[in-house]
Parts: sequence; structure tokens; C-alpha cells
Amino acid sequence: MSPPPAPELPDNPTTDQIAAWMELAELLGDEDVRARMGRTPARRADGVPLAIETEAGAELTEYTRQVITEAREAGIAPDADEAAPLVHDLVRRYARTLARDPDPEFREWLTRRFEAGVPDPCVERYWRLVWRVNGWQVLPNQIPVYPWLVRALRGRGTPDRD
Repeated sequence: MSPPPAPELPDNPTTDQIAAWMELAELLGDEDVRARMGRTPARRADGVPLAIETEAGAELTEYTRQVITEAREAGIAPDADEAAPLVHDLVRRYARTLARDPDPEFREWLTRRFEAGVPDPCVERYWRLVWRVNGWQVLPNQIPVYPWLVRALRGRGTPDRD
């Protein structure tokens, strides 16, 4: 596995890139932040998929991102009543795709799989700053949707069976 990309300040940085560079230096100067980065199993900015994404496939992964993004944009909280049918539908889809029963044990298993994609806030901030310094476009598939899903999975009852 290759090391994660490092921030590289360009020869003629923008004001935003300089500000991000300075914030990165401050962030990395904190021993606690460096320790948290070393033990965070969060999805890396190099696009390495989570195991659940590989197991479920690109189509279901993209569908999940779309559903959660739309819910977030609509202001639906993960523990709101409006989230329940969305989450139940996702649980059923994953169960069907993975040839599992959408029972409470599967739901807990699925929750743990998605927790691997919930970044530590400091680590998430680090990657956002690296993207800014390097002038990279923030890709939609890097926007953290799994924290919403994990909270929703933990906050709702068991899914209905089909």
C-alpha cells in the first residue's frame, strides 16, 4: 500500500492554499492529532474503497451515497422519523445483495462495516486541507455520508422484512 498523498504547496499558491497550509502546520503540530491520525481507520483520500463498498458493488454504493446525500440536503436528521424508511430500504438492499437476512444481527454487522468509513473529525479536516493545498477538486464520493448512515442505523428499530 502506498503512503497517502502529502500536501504540496504550489510555486504560486492562492491565499486559500496558504491559509490551508498554515492550518495544516498547526494541525500537525498537535501531538494528539498526529496520534489520532495514526490510529484512524477512516477512508483515505486516495479513494481506497471500504470493504462493504467492494462487497456490495459500485451500483449499490452509489445508490447509498445518492439517498443519503438527498436526505442530508433535505435536512432529514438520521434519527428523524423520515429517515427510517430510507434506512430500512438500504438495509433490505444490502441484505438482498449480500444474500443475507435483514435481521437485527445483519443490521449490526452492516453498521460496523460502515463505521470504518466514519472519519475522525481531525483526520477529515486534515484531508480537506490537503485537498485545498494541492488544488484538488473535492470529489463527491469523498464527502462523508457514512456518519449519517451509521447514526441512522444505530437510531432506528430493526428493518421490516420483505
